[in-house]
Amino acid sequence: MLKTEIEHFLTYCKVSDFSGKSIETFTIRLNEFNEFLKTTTAASIKEISYKHLRRFVADFKTPSVHIKKARIWTLHQFFHFLKLNGLVRENIAIDIPYPKIEKTVPHFLTIDEYNRILQYFLKKAETFLG
Repeated sequence: MLKTEIEHFLTYCKVSDFSGKSIETFTIRLNEFNEFLKTTTAASIKEISYKHLRRFVADFKTPSVHIKKARIWTLHQFFHFLKLNGLVRENIAIDIPYPKIEKTVPHFLTIDEYNRILQYFLKKAETFLG
């Protein structure tokens, strides 16, 4: 359904000097989006709704939070491109909120672990220096 638009968008990204990794992500996520649209009633770009975007981000093949974030970023960029080229009236993806990613607490060494490391290197230094 969106094959031509996706190809034009990816060409635009290359010309606009997006990184190779960004273009790779766009390609993967937009192909997923195109597959998702085949399961909906949307027959054209103009029939794609905010609900379609939300369903794709949240449910399509149960993605991780990182994939959801990549999907949202891709949709923001893609619909911005579509708007710039007059293919849609507004960027309906702009209001999709990014999911919060849980921050992991850093792991610190205990005093015993720190002392064992110091002792190990002290022994190595003594052996090396004689």
